[in-house]
Amino acid sequence: MKTIMILAAGNVVASGITSLLDVFSFCNIYWRRIHPEVNSDLFHVHIVSPDGKPVTTNHGFTIPAIALDEVELASADAVLLTSAFVTDMDEYIEFRDAFSPLMPALVGYAKTTKPIAAYCSGTLILAASGLLAQHKATTAWWLADLFRQQFPEVTLCMDSLVVTDGQFYSAGATSSCLSLALSVVEMLAGSQLANQLSKVLLVAPNRGSQQPFMTIAMTTEFHQDSLITEIQQWMQVHLAEQYQLDDIAAHFALGKRTLIRRFKKALHETPASYWQRLRIDEAKRLLESTDLALAQIMMKVGYEDVGSFRKLFIQQTSLSPRAYRAKFASHCCE
Repeated sequence: MKTIMILAAGNVVASGITSLLDVFSFCNIYWRRIHPEVNSDLFHVHIVSPDGKPVTTNHGFTIPAIALDEVELASADAVLLTSAFVTDMDEYIEFRDAFSPLMPALVGYAKTTKPIAAYCSGTLILAASGLLAQHKATTAWWLADLFRQQFPEVTLCMDSLVVTDGQFYSAGATSSCLSLALSVVEMLAGSQLANQLSKVLLVAPNRGSQQPFMTIAMTTEFHQDSLITEIQQWMQVHLAEQYQLDDIAAHFALGKRTLIRRFKKALHETPASYWQRLRIDEAKRLLESTDLALAQIMMKVGYEDVGSFRKLFIQQTSLSPRAYRAKFASHCCE
């Protein structure tokens, strides 16, 4: 039998914690089916909270839990961290503080070198423990700016849905907990069982990238530079216009170098890169919601050369414009 301990604190996202429970429950059902001679489950799962009080979800219902001091965390074969819905710095601090009683035990468990896995905002907690320093990880794409701001010592890989680095497993937004759990199953019980379970759950085993789902409009920003916010809003309005960086700097009474420096400090990218992402974001919206031809969409977002546009689009979404429309179009025009 393998023991999984799920550490939970704060107002957890309900679907995240219940999805983890379902994955290991279905795994046990399937395990018994292919091994009828076995009388025990493959996985035994505990939900562990700081004080043993039931875990409260973001919907207000509760899930029973065991107190940390009632379990031997080091005996677990893997430890998973739950997530909370974090949209600003205050919510992150609240979540981190709720999790803080579990931190010493988590750091101690890491010394066993057994798997530790986190998804969505739970990756922020794992990084806050210090365990991810000098490691690769991912997080929910809309938390990337906060992650980079708080944990520059972690190499953030936002083009991946699940990232494994040594004993540490990290995944993107909430539904990626299914892929994360399957990665843990594969590590502890083998790829054959994990692949069969992925078919039962309709979770593709190689859901490789978060890129197609990223959108600037939903990205949570944590910088406090009001002028950069004003410039971002101006860029959004002037998407299709052919301004040079010197023009933008002059418009806002800044030197070019000052503009680049403040932009990179606030958003961790150059103005040119951000403007490209804005334009591709608008192109994605038009591909999703209209039947406009690609040439028309390009004109609306300030591109003339189809080769350059396609290259940038694929870089930012990992899909061609045609494939993106096929995947995400609302079919409102059919």
